Amino acid sequence: MSKTIEERISAVILAGGLARRMNGVEKGLQLFEGKPLISHILARLSPQVSDIWLNVNRSIEQYQQLYPAFSYYQDSLPDFQGPLSGMLAGFEQIESDYLLFVPCDTPFMPELLLQKLKTALRINNVQIAYAHDGERPHPTFALVHRSVKEKLIAYLALGERRLLWFFQSQKSVAVDFSEQKSAFTNVNTLEDLSRVSQFPVKNLAITGYSGTGKTTLLEKLIPKLTDCGIRVGLIKHSHHNVDVDKKGKDSYRLREAGANPTMIVCDERWALMTETKQAVEFSQLIAKFNPQEVDLVFVEGFKHETLPKIQLHRKDIEKPLPELDQWTIATATDYPLERENWLDINDVEQIAEFIRNWIR
Repeated sequence: MSKTIEERISAVILAGGLARRMNGVEKGLQLFEGKPLISHILARLSPQVSDIWLNVNRSIEQYQQLYPAFSYYQDSLPDFQGPLSGMLAGFEQIESDYLLFVPCDTPFMPELLLQKLKTALRINNVQIAYAHDGERPHPTFALVHRSVKEKLIAYLALGERRLLWFFQSQKSVAVDFSEQKSAFTNVNTLEDLSRVSQFPVKNLAITGYSGTGKTTLLEKLIPKLTDCGIRVGLIKHSHHNVDVDKKGKDSYRLREAGANPTMIVCDERWALMTETKQAVEFSQLIAKFNPQEVDLVFVEGFKHETLPKIQLHRKDIEKPLPELDQWTIATATDYPLERENWLDINDVEQIAEFIRNWIR
């Protein structure tokens, strides 16, 4: 029985460079938000493909110690000749028909990267599909068929090292990821490790069990912050089917006829309604907010996203207070608590002041 395309794909994290703009440190092992950069890539890549390899040329023992479950290989060409060298060695070491390549320095990479590249490769009948954010290409994010191997050998033998140039000389297609431009934010310098953020607008999740009073607190917090000149936005997740339109109205009928997306406008507000076949990534949603118009976006729901958050808890809630994690910036309860940045859940002014200081 012939294998499906999914069964013939392996992934490679390209981490074999010299990281000159990081003063030569091993980039993939640098800590970002408490974890090595490679760990962030693996967290987003592992749900997409099961067979993952590391392309590393230095610090091999450290990689083996930290990631013993993953295979690795080194470039076959000497002297750190760039990503094409790592790609060629991948086809020499891995038997899969397709290799999905990603860099090690982009911790917010798209969670549907493989799906989109695979679809574009199939529809366009090409050998290579690579990402494009609407403004510039990102050829280190690429799904490549092994039929390019001999052409790649010849290209490198000419002394060429330009990645995009090689892709464009083959049967390739650039795949539009413009709705997720921030997903390609990368870490190039040591300073970037503390400065880079996936999202264009500062965001803060308010988390807690049902009955904790998240909405009631936000209802009181938002006016306190807006009175101080802080422009507040909100993303709220619903477990129910939400429709802001009214059945029978013209806009509803036109949506039902197939218009997607649909915008409805009046003098006081406007709304853009988009029908989706699956859950939308949080990065796509936060990208809708203009950082020139919004200072802070509160987030309610999306508990699996790695967002800074204030945990809420009340003594009458039967479920225990969740463990403190690296994303929790404060905890608000209605009982004394031995935690750093403990807040009184009933003291809205105290919580607002904490948020004002945090934003600064």
